[in-house]
Amino acid sequence: MEHFVSPRYDHSKLENPSFTDLIDVFEDSWRGYVFCPAKTLLDHSNDVAAMTLLTSYFEAIAIYLTGEDSEGKSRRFFVKGFLQCFDANTEGDELVSKEIYKHIRCGLAHTGMLSPRVNFSREGAHAFYVTYPRNPDGSLDVKAPAASIVVNPKRMYEGVLRHFEQYIMDLRGGSQPDLADSFGKAVSLLWALGEGENVIGMTEDEFKGRA
Repeated sequence: MEHFVSPRYDHSKLENPSFTDLIDVFEDSWRGYVFCPAKTLLDHSNDVAAMTLLTSYFEAIAIYLTGEDSEGKSRRFFVKGFLQCFDANTEGDELVSKEIYKHIRCGLAHTGMLSPRVNFSREGAHAFYVTYPRNPDGSLDVKAPAASIVVNPKRMYEGVLRHFEQYIMDLRGGSQPDLADSFGKAVSLLWALGEGENVIGMTEDEFKGRA
């Protein structure tokens, strides 16, 4: 049985990998397993399925940016990745990202559905619009739960892909040692390098139902 570590590379790519090999596998995996399928889904107007794929990016990229495990810290890592991806850094942006985590990411990951507060449309100029109830004086109550979220799935795809491609360029450029160090730590955490191929505990006949 062939053991592929990404769409284009088999296990030999990681037997004694260089740093470039690691980037190659990382890039190939995300392009082949997330971005290309998401683009196909968008091309066929299957926006919710595309969003299901794309929401996996934020927590994952935060792991590579920090070199730390996100176990038990899913929302914190999602928020960090989201803010990095969309170059946002205000308190309001953080509150918005938490609402997106709750109503989009968790809705899709846990129930296969968007929260009832979420709508999607390709008409909006931005990837996300979040609205809040108003205080008695007419100001927005941004500390309250979001009243609604509108997502433009196409803009979301473009924003995530743009961040990913810049991240790959920065890794390959070699001018940011901290970025490379965190990437290497994440690879060590996640990829089980040096442990050899997977052992399938059955014969070929058993696997194919002939035994």
